[in-house]
Amino acid sequence: MLEQPLAGALVPPYANWGRRVVAALLDGAVLAGATWLVLGSGSGAPSLTPVPDSSPAHQGISWVSSPVLVALVVVLLALQGYTGATPGKRVVGIAVVRASTGRPVGLVTSALRVVAHLLDAIFLIGYLRPLWDAQCRTFADSLLGTVVLQTRDTPPHPWFARRARPTGAGSVLVTAGSVAVCALGVGFSTTTTSTAWISTAVVPCVAQTGTDVATATASRESSWWQERRLWVTRPAARQVEDRLSITWRWHGPAADLSSPTSIRTDLLDASGVVDTTVNQEMGEQVGVNGPLQLGPATLSTSDLAHAGQSWTARSVIAVWGTTVASCTVRAEDWSAAS
Repeated sequence: MLEQPLAGALVPPYANWGRRVVAALLDGAVLAGATWLVLGSGSGAPSLTPVPDSSPAHQGISWVSSPVLVALVVVLLALQGYTGATPGKRVVGIAVVRASTGRPVGLVTSALRVVAHLLDAIFLIGYLRPLWDAQCRTFADSLLGTVVLQTRDTPPHPWFARRARPTGAGSVLVTAGSVAVCALGVGFSTTTTSTAWISTAVVPCVAQTGTDVATATASRESSWWQERRLWVTRPAARQVEDRLSITWRWHGPAADLSSPTSIRTDLLDASGVVDTTVNQEMGEQVGVNGPLQLGPATLSTSDLAHAGQSWTARSVIAVWGTTVASCTVRAEDWSAAS
C-alpha cells in the first residue's frame, strides 16, 4: 500500500490512462523533434515508452551515435527520477513515485522502468493494464514498485530533501517551461514543409548513325530536397538523386514510325555486357509541324553504379529490326557534367 508522502497529507489520486497516454505522446514529440534537429529526417528517435515497430527500417543515423540525444534521454530520465516528471508528465500533471514512499524513484529505477516497459509492449497489454488495475499500474510499475500519481507537487527525492523549498512560483515556472518544451517538440516533430530543386546538365551523346533522321539529347538531372519545420531548415532524407535521361527527336516522316519501331536504351558494363535495358515510349509531337519527341529513357544513379565505373549507355531506334539512329553516352562524360 502507498504510504502518506507527507504527514497528514492526502495521497493524490492515481493517474488515469488518458493522462499517461498524453504525457507519453508529448515526451515522444520532444524526442522526435530533437532527433530531427540533430540528425535530420529519416533517423529513428529514442522513446521512453517503447512499442513494437512494424514500419520500414530507418535509413538515417542511429540516435545512439549522437551524444546530444543520448544526453537528452539521460536528462529526461533524471527529471523523472528526481522530480517525478518528464516535461510531458509535468504538463498533464502526473508523476512517477515509489509505491512505498510516494517519493521520486531515482535515476536507476527511472531507467530500469523504461527497460521494463518492453514487457508492456508485448501486444500492448501492459500499456492497457492501467484501464483495469486498481492502482492504474503497468507491468513495469508492478515489477519495480512504482505508481503514477495525479500531481505536480511530489515530496522531494531523499537526496534533495534537506534543500527542498515550499512549492509555489518555482513550480509554476517549471510547469511553464515544460509547456514550452513540449510545444516546441510538437512543432519540430509534426510541422513539415518540403522544398525540391532540380538542375539539368547536358551530357555529350555521340551519334553513330541517323543524324538526319533523329537526334538525341542526353542530360544529367539532379534533384535534392529540404524540409522546414517551424523556423529551421534541414536536408531531407532523400537529399540528392541523379539520373541519366536520353530523349530522341524524330525528324523524318512520321509515317516511318508507324511501322514496327523499337526505341530502347541499353546500359553496358565495362566488358560490354548489357546490365539494364529501358524501353522508351513513342512520345508527342513538338509544335504543329515540329519533330516527334521520343522518350525519355531514364537511368538512376543506382542503375549506373550497378554497371560499374566504366559503363556505357547506348540508345537505339530500330525500324523493322534495322537500326536507323543510335547514340552513346560514356561514364566519363556523365561524371564531368554538373
